[in-house]
Amino acid sequence: MLRESPLKDVVRAGRYGADKGAPGVTLSVVHPLSLVMVIARKGKAKAAKESLTAMRGATVMWAGPDQYYVKGAEAAALKKKLGDAASIIDQSHGRVMFRISGPKSRALLAKGTPVDLHADEFPIGKSAVTQMAHVGAHLTCTGKDDFELSVFRGFSESFWEWLTEQALEFGYQVN
Repeated sequence: MLRESPLKDVVRAGRYGADKGAPGVTLSVVHPLSLVMVIARKGKAKAAKESLTAMRGATVMWAGPDQYYVKGAEAAALKKKLGDAASIIDQSHGRVMFRISGPKSRALLAKGTPVDLHADEFPIGKSAVTQMAHVGAHLTCTGKDDFELSVFRGFSESFWEWLTEQALEFGYQVN
């Protein structure tokens, strides 16, 4: 089944906002996306975590106590790998992931969340489950000034509108 982005008619490539110098932020939608929620079963948290740590070709992101998002792995493969250690829920159609990067990315994201995004407190690899612009979001730092943020599909359009409005002052590029 073809995965169609709910933002296909909304997101337009181009340069927007403040036009002095390079854009402070670059925004894009990660699509298509394989995203699976893994929740360790009672008494199996250690086994689930060890199996996930040994994964190759996928990105494992913390999503709560004994819970993880796995990007880049299919649900069936995870079920086989984890066996009865965890419950597996495919979120590929249910969530939309945004990539936010650039020297003003932390300032942009700080407008919508109480999470301390200073590099010393939110380093590369750290994740948080938070509210951003009144929408539940999963945020992961993927590089010095690079982030991936996912929201439920039904909130993706209004979240994109909020994100682009907040990015205007920095100037932003949509890829």
